[in-house]
Amino acid sequence: MTARKTISPPVAGPEKVHAGTYTGLVGKYLRLEELRWLRNLQFASRRAVEGQYAGRHSSSQRGHSVEFCDYRQYSQGDEPGDIDWKVFGRSDRLYVKLFEQQSDMTVHIVVDASASMAYAGLGGQGDSKFDHACRMVAAIAFLTTKQQDRASLALAQDAGPSFIRPRGSLRHFCDILRAMEAVKPVGKANLSDVLRQVATSTGRRGLVVLFSDLLDDPRNILDSLSIFTHRGGEVIVFHVLHADELKLPDLQDTVFIDSESGGRIRLNVHDMRKAYKRRMDRFLRVCSGGCRGRGIDYNLVPTSRDYADALSEYLLRRSSTG
Repeated sequence: MTARKTISPPVAGPEKVHAGTYTGLVGKYLRLEELRWLRNLQFASRRAVEGQYAGRHSSSQRGHSVEFCDYRQYSQGDEPGDIDWKVFGRSDRLYVKLFEQQSDMTVHIVVDASASMAYAGLGGQGDSKFDHACRMVAAIAFLTTKQQDRASLALAQDAGPSFIRPRGSLRHFCDILRAMEAVKPVGKANLSDVLRQVATSTGRRGLVVLFSDLLDDPRNILDSLSIFTHRGGEVIVFHVLHADELKLPDLQDTVFIDSESGGRIRLNVHDMRKAYKRRMDRFLRVCSGGCRGRGIDYNLVPTSRDYADALSEYLLRRSSTG
């Protein structure tokens, strides 16, 4: 088990975020001009959540609200005002009305910060897979904060994952942005271990969002994610891959370098193109099929597609089917 580093900003309790407070938001992964398309979007859970504060999401906890949920037999200590007297008049038995409680949501975001996520294409121009993932993370964390929910962040690296505990303030959101900007993708992620560490620290149902290229053993990763679904939580996987990985670029004899081990091999791209495509197609089937079989929401996100378009389409599709 790797060492655990925790970043815990001194901010307590939820804090309402007003539009006027965004004037100071600038950074590598989210800028002021990008907030316009986010303001009309919402990031919500499809399953019941368990929170600490009143909110807008359906909860598995029982409480008082306008949504009637169920009955149970009256027991000593229940409030007389909770008794359904109409049922008593018909059955001569005392039953208490139960209501669905609305709760805040906690979004646990896990980002693969291994060396393979640093790939930005031939020549290293443009955004890396890690950059692409972090832009989507920033948008999701912003939406979570805007709707007065809470977000946490785990940056997975074998040197020791960094954790930011869940909070719901604008200051906390800025801490998430700064933490992502400060990290350089290196080494391995050990995602399975990191996900299990996150699971041990999240006793409540919530929403887990993973950003990774899944180039570690995907079955081990998915088995670790199953911990959250078995508890009744929801899991979303954004599978971030570069266009060069999905389809080999037009090259001849080329030296391929393993970004995590440093191993090198010279290959003729033309000779291996068909075999590579078969392996990649099988890899994608394992990832997508493994997610579906475990009740996990799987989304392939090529870096060639604008992150805002990809996320907007996903959120709109999610809201229409939720």
